[in-house]
Amino acid sequence: MMTSESPKIIPTFLKYYTFTELKNIVTDKNFRWYYPQSSGEPEQYSNLLYYDHQFSEDVTPKLKRILATICTQLGAIAVLRIKINATPKNAPQQDWHTDWQITTQSKTFVLYLNDNDGYTEFKDTKVESKANTAIIFDTDLEHRGVPSTDMRRLVLNINYFEK
Repeated sequence: MMTSESPKIIPTFLKYYTFTELKNIVTDKNFRWYYPQSSGEPEQYSNLLYYDHQFSEDVTPKLKRILATICTQLGAIAVLRIKINATPKNAPQQDWHTDWQITTQSKTFVLYLNDNDGYTEFKDTKVESKANTAIIFDTDLEHRGVPSTDMRRLVLNINYFEK
């Protein structure tokens, strides 16, 4: 197993205009959300209440540009998955988990899309959900998302290989 480094926290990750474009897209009333509970889901998700949107080839040109900007900023050479999670307020908190268990070192990127009182918890620290703040950490680092009590929690999650 690889040794995981501490999470890197980056306030104001995206330029204001790019962040606002992304947030407007995912908070639009026509943006599609899916309830991901299925027999194929990892056990950690089987009792959670959240909705997600996993991106595929059919994203709009504007969204494709924004996601490409983020991946370039991260120095990503390949992406495992890009998704946005929407967790309702007062939802059950996640179990401790790792995002991927693969032998090739990979990273998890989390970008908070709104301010709320939820957070991402690691064994030795917690990172509050503050809009346009990013966390980057090894995908084998245990963590959990703690839902907010004041509003829906929105996060962009990218799992990737870096240069």
